[in-house]
Amino acid sequence: MGSKFIRAMKCVIRRPVDSMRLALGSYESRPVESIKVHCPEVEVESFGFYAGFFLATLFVVICVIMYLFFYALKAVYFVP
Repeated sequence: MGSKFIRAMKCVIRRPVDSMRLALGSYESRPVESIKVHCPEVEVESFGFYAGFFLATLFVVICVIMYLFFYALKAVYFVP
């Protein structure tokens, strides 16, 4: 799973618009062909799962960073 996930992550970074179209379930010919040309190592059939997993992981990481940021901000500015 690790290598497929890394390949899908690289493809999301290289081709964000086409990747999001595939991740949201649009199997039109243009995004599929674009992914096949620019990311030949990625399986288009399972790409949506790995792209969604990457975006969910990214969302959780950003939420943790924001929680820590606001906790530190509260500790610095609202100390009695």
